[in-house]
Amino acid sequence: MQRRPVLAAALALVPALGHAYLRRWSRAVAWLALMTGSALVFAGLFGVGVVNAAAPGVAPAWLPTGVRLVVPLAVVVALSAVDAYVLARRDARVGGVTCPRCGREVDLSLDFCWYCSVEFEIVER
Repeated sequence: MQRRPVLAAALALVPALGHAYLRRWSRAVAWLALMTGSALVFAGLFGVGVVNAAAPGVAPAWLPTGVRLVVPLAVVVALSAVDAYVLARRDARVGGVTCPRCGREVDLSLDFCWYCSVEFEIVER
């Protein structure tokens, strides 16, 4: 097993850190925003820090409030870790030539990257 995918998944247990390690900044910001947004939504839903929650009875009453809040957030963190692992595995594949700008594989028959439109210089040796 390669070290980079495992390290990325382990770092992703802190939201967005695994994606930052992979230098996927937009995904890191997106996962951090999703984590923050879901924390705010579920905190409001379960009445954590909110007086008179708008939706009583959404979760079983026998569960402590902390557990009701931690379970959905743990799901988001787990999905973030899986996403970081899959991205790292995909990036670690031995493949062809990649674009220096966006990192995706390029078609050698074209003089530019199909995804980000950067033009390649032809270097003859």
